Amino acid sequence: MMKTALLLSVLMAIWPFSSGQTFVLAPSSSVPAASGTVKVSQGDNGNTKLEVKVKHLALPSRLTPPAAAYLVWIQPRGQAAHKLGAIQLDDSLNGDLTAVTTVQTGDLLITAEQSVNVDAPTSAPVLQGHIELKS
Repeated sequence: MMKTALLLSVLMAIWPFSSGQTFVLAPSSSVPAASGTVKVSQGDNGNTKLEVKVKHLALPSRLTPPAAAYLVWIQPRGQAAHKLGAIQLDDSLNGDLTAVTTVQTGDLLITAEQSVNVDAPTSAPVLQGHIELKS
């Protein structure tokens, strides 16, 4: 019993610091049923760890016009967007992506793209939100 109490107190002491902050992503009017969140936490070497989760996105191939993939971008204020990676959807139309970046504050965008090899967003975001890593 004492070991359980000690373990619980240790977990409660570190939990707030390891949990990070979660931000809600707003859907565009073209995909009103879509939803998403991004959990932001301190990663290794002072980097920012992002855990993006989406639900209810249509398969990119079923969009008009059809797309090849959903790409996740981070855009610091006043700068160009940087690609973080592609989200793969499961059979329930849910997906996730974990990425690490040096950006601590900016806009997170998810776009439907014709190719995973684009260097900048070419379409309007289907989900977007502002993130900020707070110490």
